[in-house]
Amino acid sequence: MAYINTFKLHAAARIIGQGGVIAYPTEAVYGLGCHPKATKAIQRILDIKRRPWQKGLILVASRVEQIEPYLSEDGLKLIDCFQEKHKRPVTWLMPVKQEVSPLLRGEHDKIAIRLSDNPYVKALCDAANSALVSTSANRAGQPAMRSAEEVRSKLGAELDMILVGPTGGNKRPSSIVDAQTRELLRA
Repeated sequence: MAYINTFKLHAAARIIGQGGVIAYPTEAVYGLGCHPKATKAIQRILDIKRRPWQKGLILVASRVEQIEPYLSEDGLKLIDCFQEKHKRPVTWLMPVKQEVSPLLRGEHDKIAIRLSDNPYVKALCDAANSALVSTSANRAGQPAMRSAEEVRSKLGAELDMILVGPTGGNKRPSSIVDAQTRELLRA
């Protein structure tokens, strides 16, 4: 496991808790993130990316308890999908509570959720004691970024912090699977 600077990790968690926006390493690329209940921070991420709210965003978490507050009763019945083993990371589409912000879920009745094996994502979620919003650190239509230096040069002025560390080394983003229908939406 890579060395994680705990001082910077806790500083990032504090920023998240105060409604800030950070960049951090994920399984394949750098991501932008914030607390899932911080509506202004979610809007900032959408503005930074120039991404329409209708598409929705992903939540990442280190454990199931962090995502349960966002799932409807039907979603909670599907929680065992996170126990399945796959060759690469899987983001599951799960039925979402109606009161979850449309900025987070978009125009959908499901929300995208990934339990991450990335040590930075896991440590950050645990330090923040929450799931996190996660979306690739890039403007819509532009290539995703794989290093802190790229993020700093292109988006740094718009962020509250960049948590520096290696990405998980995956060449492609996670698969996306609908937990109810088992339809593969992104291979």
